[in-house]
Amino acid sequence: MNTFLNIAEYISGFSDDRKIILEDLYKIIKKHVPKETVEKISYGMPTFYYNGNLIHFALFKNHLGLYPGPDAIEVFQDQLTSFKTSKGAIQLPLDQKLPKQLIADIIAFNVSKLKDKKAANWSAYNDKWTDAEEFMQQLIVKTNLDKAIKWDKEVYTFNNKNVIGWGGFKDFFSLWFYNGVFLSDPEKVLVNASDGKTKAMRQWRFTNVADMDEKKILAYINESIQTIKDGKEIRTDVFEEKKPEGIFKDFLESNIDVKIAFEKLTKGKQKEYVVYIDEAKQEKTKATRLEKIKELILQNKGLNDKYKTK
Repeated sequence: MNTFLNIAEYISGFSDDRKIILEDLYKIIKKHVPKETVEKISYGMPTFYYNGNLIHFALFKNHLGLYPGPDAIEVFQDQLTSFKTSKGAIQLPLDQKLPKQLIADIIAFNVSKLKDKKAANWSAYNDKWTDAEEFMQQLIVKTNLDKAIKWDKEVYTFNNKNVIGWGGFKDFFSLWFYNGVFLSDPEKVLVNASDGKTKAMRQWRFTNVADMDEKKILAYINESIQTIKDGKEIRTDVFEEKKPEGIFKDFLESNIDVKIAFEKLTKGKQKEYVVYIDEAKQEKTKATRLEKIKELILQNKGLNDKYKTK
């Protein structure tokens, strides 16, 4: 696998005709990202980073891959019907002009989503956990794992599948097992740090390096490797349709014109509204949001259409 130091080096590795395509895409992205955006190579692909991964791209034999993330794919699904897409990727044919406005709109959407996100400060507590870090560095060489840099952190992989990573936090040092959901967990130590969001990853937390047992940790690593050999993984979810419930459902039933307009929207736009209402914790907030979206629905607009240019 090739390794590149920066985006320019990545682009320079292709023939002239393909280099032109990449340079055009680079210029489009560069024009629309915030000035604070960092350019780098991540996952082996050119990446624009702005409080998180803003967008990746990569050139393949028959298409140009654009990776804006699953939220953008869902929001812009109506404008992506002429392209092959997956949960987080768009395949742009090499024999067609780049959809400049669509790319700009997708970037605008991701910038809006990321602008208030605080970037993780992985180094904030490094000094506190120096001994734990050294312990893991000495332990990991006893495995047959490969090291990769992902999310600006060291991640150890087997057959290009993530196995384990680690890091220090304010109150604990954590080992995260990317396939942890499949582990037998004989020590009963694994926790889901983001319940409801993280499906496969599990953490093993330590408050003292003296509690880190090499033999036990190696056993968890070896079992993790075995889950990869066995092909165990959580499959990517297909599009999940969401129906209005509770106050939203009642609102539509009592406003027939809005209900008719809502049912004419695409499934993706309907889901945007359902999620927007469901995210509100209080009924008062839900009611306020319903009044806010009423006119948008009647105008056959999606919640995120302000990021889209028809």
